[in-house]
Amino acid sequence: MTWVKKKILVAVKAYPEKSKKHGTTVCTAGITDDGDWIRLYPMPYSSFLGTNKIHRYDWIEVECKKVTDEKLNRKESYRVRDGSVRIIDRSLSKGKIQGKVPWAERNARILPKLDPSLEYLEEKYREDKTSLGLIKPVDVMDFFTREELLQPPEPKEFQRSLDNQIIPIVDTIPHIFAYKFTCSGCREGKTHDIMCEDWELFESYRSWWKNYPDVKLLWMKLHEKFFDFMKKSDLYFYMGMYSQMPTWLIIGLYYPPKETVIPLEKPVTLHKWLGQG
Repeated sequence: MTWVKKKILVAVKAYPEKSKKHGTTVCTAGITDDGDWIRLYPMPYSSFLGTNKIHRYDWIEVECKKVTDEKLNRKESYRVRDGSVRIIDRSLSKGKIQGKVPWAERNARILPKLDPSLEYLEEKYREDKTSLGLIKPVDVMDFFTREELLQPPEPKEFQRSLDNQIIPIVDTIPHIFAYKFTCSGCREGKTHDIMCEDWELFESYRSWWKNYPDVKLLWMKLHEKFFDFMKKSDLYFYMGMYSQMPTWLIIGLYYPPKETVIPLEKPVTLHKWLGQG
């Protein structure tokens, strides 16, 4: 199969992990300019470092080809050609850098990809190996850890990239965070407990430790951001299937603000206009 050039809106970045074959890499998911989900691997970690790093919601251009030797034969998996990644448009990400997030423009690209439920995605996987999607939880009931919260590992080794960047060799962050929620496909009494591997969550866990070395305080801060704040937002889950078994994970969070309702002023009566009421 030959390499093909695709334009992709980066929507999800998995937290970097070490690979014996490819070094430190990032699994990336997004939406092509044709509106299709795509998973890109391996993306070099160096693409997400430095002054010209890839941000979520950047448009990139890559040369890639369909993966044919994957264990689960996931529909959206493509292999990236070395050195082919190029940022071509930052209009949906640069607002974040400049202090204004272009949520309306992002919504126009992201929300048309909304799926009815996790149960729907499970059925689609059985039909055609669909392994990426977007769902909206009906009720987010809990955000929790499956294991004790410990001090996250810091990079102990570094390597030099081809373009002379110093790249930390990351240790694996424990995959311990999860959400308990219901979606529109849940029967009465059914809930989902799904692991969450959002980059922002993992990076907050790793970096906030320096400011909150007390575990209880760190957990309080994480809970405030990833439960209390998320529940106040218009929260969606990017869903992706684990590469080794048909298990769904929350691979990213999408949380535009809820629409602000501007209250109508009470009508001015004649008495009020005359200053009598």
